[in-house]
Amino acid sequence: MKSKLTTHDIVVLIHELREKLLGLRVDQVYDIDKKSYIIRLTKTNTKRMLLIESGCRFHTTSFEWPKNPAPSGFTMKLRKHLVNKRLESINQVGVDRVVDFQFGIESFTFHIFLELYDKGNIILTDQFLSILSLVRPHTQDETKIVPHEKFAVEKAKSSFSLTREEMEIQLASNPNKTLREVLLSKIEFGPALFSYVLKAEGLAPGNKIPLQEKMEDYKILSDKLFCSLERGRGILEGEIQSGGFILLDTKATKKAASLPSEANASGVNQQPFVVYDQFHPLLLASNFIPEEIIHFPTLDEAVDDFFSKVESQKIDLKQKNQEREAYGRLERMKLDQQKRLGELQQVQETDKRKAELIMFNQETVEQAIFIMRQLIANQLSWDDISEQIKEAKQSGDELASHIVALNLIKNQITMTLDDPYEAGEGAKGVTVEINLDLSAYANASKYYDLKKASAKKEERTLESQEKALKSTEKKTMSSLREVATIQSIKKARKVFWFEKFRWFISSENFIVLAGQDAQQNELLVKRYLKPKDVYLHADSHGAPTVIIKNDVAPDPVLPKTLNEAAAMAVCTSGAWDSKIIPAAWWVYGDQVSKSAPTGEYLPTGSFMIRGKKNFLPPTQLVLGFGFLFRLSDESIPRHANERSRRLHTTSSIGEGSLRSSISEDVTEAADEAQDLSSDSNDSESDETEAFPDTEVEIAVEDKTESRTRTISNASSASVGLSDFGSSTLDSEGTVITSGILREISYDAAKLKKNAKKQMQKRTKPTEVVPVPVHRSEATTSTGTKSKRGQHGRKKKLKEKYRFQDDEERELRMQLLQSKPKGSESGPSILEKIDEDVDPESKLQSAETRRSVIPKRDLKSEAPSEAIDDQDQLDPVPEMETNLLNTLTGSPVEEDELMFAIPVVAPYAALQSYKFKIKMIPGSAKRGKAARSALEMFLRDKNTRPREKDLLKSVKDQDLARYFPGKVKLAGGVDKK
Repeated sequence: MKSKLTTHDIVVLIHELREKLLGLRVDQVYDIDKKSYIIRLTKTNTKRMLLIESGCRFHTTSFEWPKNPAPSGFTMKLRKHLVNKRLESINQVGVDRVVDFQFGIESFTFHIFLELYDKGNIILTDQFLSILSLVRPHTQDETKIVPHEKFAVEKAKSSFSLTREEMEIQLASNPNKTLREVLLSKIEFGPALFSYVLKAEGLAPGNKIPLQEKMEDYKILSDKLFCSLERGRGILEGEIQSGGFILLDTKATKKAASLPSEANASGVNQQPFVVYDQFHPLLLASNFIPEEIIHFPTLDEAVDDFFSKVESQKIDLKQKNQEREAYGRLERMKLDQQKRLGELQQVQETDKRKAELIMFNQETVEQAIFIMRQLIANQLSWDDISEQIKEAKQSGDELASHIVALNLIKNQITMTLDDPYEAGEGAKGVTVEINLDLSAYANASKYYDLKKASAKKEERTLESQEKALKSTEKKTMSSLREVATIQSIKKARKVFWFEKFRWFISSENFIVLAGQDAQQNELLVKRYLKPKDVYLHADSHGAPTVIIKNDVAPDPVLPKTLNEAAAMAVCTSGAWDSKIIPAAWWVYGDQVSKSAPTGEYLPTGSFMIRGKKNFLPPTQLVLGFGFLFRLSDESIPRHANERSRRLHTTSSIGEGSLRSSISEDVTEAADEAQDLSSDSNDSESDETEAFPDTEVEIAVEDKTESRTRTISNASSASVGLSDFGSSTLDSEGTVITSGILREISYDAAKLKKNAKKQMQKRTKPTEVVPVPVHRSEATTSTGTKSKRGQHGRKKKLKEKYRFQDDEERELRMQLLQSKPKGSESGPSILEKIDEDVDPESKLQSAETRRSVIPKRDLKSEAPSEAIDDQDQLDPVPEMETNLLNTLTGSPVEEDELMFAIPVVAPYAALQSYKFKIKMIPGSAKRGKAARSALEMFLRDKNTRPREKDLLKSVKDQDLARYFPGKVKLAGGVDKK
């Protein structure tokens, strides 16, 4: 199998990559392993991934490669010098298998030299070719290739081939050797191109060089060989023909496909198995059989497909070998069982034959037994008995000729008995052991008994063999099915973009993401957080950044999802170990900024929050562990609205009741908004004390206690956030408002009518209820009792506005349409409006006053901080509901499931899952706890076979990846 690029491959790839990559800027650099690196190059609406591997290959890739989560030192060097540099040129160093990638120009030039021979190397140099960093420091031909040394490009070869004189010298000095042995290492063609150009002249790499004495043959070979070398030089130096192909290994493919048909008993649709062998430029395709070739538009695509799939093909080949071994074991067992049965049957036939021969020769056997008993009774030694039998044989005694051997230790003799019915020239006697203690009939009965015992043993063997074969075959097929299923699941397994973070799907079908470290926190905010999304955090050490992707804006994120996300923020913080529940809060995405105040610095993973934080109710330290299943397209409709969103709209609320409730809130809030700096300012109302985070901005001009009310809120903020919203006015006058209030415009007639009612109401005499004064209670300057908490409020207001001078305070009071301290009551704006003025002009005036304070519009606002170029060029994955609808936690029997995904989420979000278990802080290590939970799921009697296969296919490192720390599994598996 081909594993490296040849010179011809390098020439074609450089030509193709120049068209694709030149002019693109380096966006990021990643490392796959110690030898392989990915350089992401971007331009407007264009993104390319350049993969380079030391000593092996370089090409663009469209496959997803696993990236090292902790970049190596060499990767950091590449990032430092190459990020934001433009790729200016791609060249081959001389004719060597070394490629020069130049980034930047003039004094900002950097080079990457990729060596594709021997052990390979990747070398980073500056504009003067001084080595800054490299993958493999070493010494080559007494030249040190180490940092701070100059990379010697002048030592590269300058010609692809040999001159006529050089070729003649090589031929003359190596007679009787093949052309491959002599020339292949001296030229830069590569085996495939070398074979191609020789074939064009009627030669072959295995042709031997003739002796110079054979002048005619030598001259013909020399001329053809030189023409071949010149043809190869022309191909490498001439016009490049784009295109590539992959050559299949037909032998390995046929061998892998030669398994019995039962190999597909797993029920998984398996595609035809092929094994890649080589890749070449399109020019060489005529050298191979068309049926063994896969064509590609470019060699770059062919190389990418070859190296990207060769690993999966190795896995497939390993699976085929496992299947072959399993079937081999099964076949060997069958043969062994058949052999044992054959032996038993042969023993039965032998015993039956011996018994029959004894009965046919009963008289002879009886005489031999009688004579042997007499010899023994005469107390002759065993040697004397043997001598007498030999003498009898020599004298022609017929009875003695039937005795073959004596085994007097066992009291047996061996006789040769003939079948009288098979007498003839070809008939042979059968040796039978005769027991001297038994008669002839008893010896025959003994052999019949042995035959019966063997027959019973054969029956038992047949029964056990059938069971053993069925059991072995079942185990073999089960293991093959499991292997095939797991392999098919791994192939079908698609890693979603959000799986690199902590994540879960809320019970209302919102995707919630949380960072696992500072880098992921930074990435979540800079790349994935949008103004319409929600940012959550917990006031605890180690608390992650949590965002809720709102893909249904301007509809809101519902309170249930907010609570679940808050549980995630709390449980994945240090509170899990300390068991102390911190406060969690949320803000909108446009309130999160990376810009620090002047003179300050925000480290990685830290952000600045502008405006009001919306605190959430306390949550419990309870998480759940479960599994989601990927559905096939046909099964998705069965789970429609499984995680439905119950959106509340203001249209369901009556117009009259809405206005009535808003009017009451405005009246109460207006009393609180008067004259913030006045010493006689009243304390907050009871409603404000009950809901301290809820404030309404009121525009008021007061002369005779009449008020004009203007309500400003975030663009039609929804009812769903009413219990969690808040609004505040910062020191610069910026109002950040969120709540359930909707803009209501009163016409001029209503404004005037309400003002007159207020004036009449205020002019009525009020009844003063005397209140006993205690010494501990504060009093005002007029002797009346201060309301409770008023002194502290005055103190806070004084501290808040300590930097305001009188002029600034007066301007602010005018904006607030309130009266400054000590000013006389003047006519209100409403009284200044002439009664004869057109009501529309009055309404326009009210609208003008309302527009003084800006409103927050999620649709029009941009993020508070500009996103980097790389984040703009890297498209954010679409958070479409269709993607989330392909995942279910409650599969049914009719569903076709593709793979399983482990999920760690707040337990409330897993209520509808079939496989779920509760987790609380404990002492069990997360790996052991995850395996225990998986075993519980597998032992559940309601778990179907396909679900078991999918659960088993999940890798161990994926099971416990999102666990917060040491846990305790609370109870067994919860059954739905």
